[in-house]
Amino acid sequence: MFDFSWSNILHSNVINFAIMIAFFAFIIIKLNVGQKIEDMRSAIQQKVEESDSIKAETEKDLKQVADSLSNIEQELSAIVSKAEETAKAFEEKSKQDLDKTVESIKLNIEKQIQSEENHVQSSLMKNISNASVEIAQHQIKSALDKDAKLHRKYIEDFINSIDKIEV
Repeated sequence: MFDFSWSNILHSNVINFAIMIAFFAFIIIKLNVGQKIEDMRSAIQQKVEESDSIKAETEKDLKQVADSLSNIEQELSAIVSKAEETAKAFEEKSKQDLDKTVESIKLNIEKQIQSEENHVQSSLMKNISNASVEIAQHQIKSALDKDAKLHRKYIEDFINSIDKIEV
């Protein structure tokens, strides 16, 4: 029935191998595997080149960031010193403005004090003169009440002084 000799097995294996190679060759030609492998290789090559360019750009950006970070202390010092200068200038300007304001307030206070002194002086003089007139009036009335001749004499002196006035 079946002959399992070594030559039969070898002969059948060679034929099977040839059929298998022919079948794979047909599938490779039919499916255009070579072109697809080449397309995949070129796509992989393109991805590798893109990743290399992205890597180069990233390294360049990293270098720029590193350079900017190395200068950050100098930039920060420059900003701080400029801020200190601005603050000193503002402080000086504020101090000058405050001194001017204080001087103006002092001047206004002195003027106000002088004005109040003048007002008080004027008021005192008015009160003193009114009091003097009242005292004089009181003394004249009491002197006239004591001596009726004196009253007559003042009236005559007044009439005489009117006659002497030239009109």
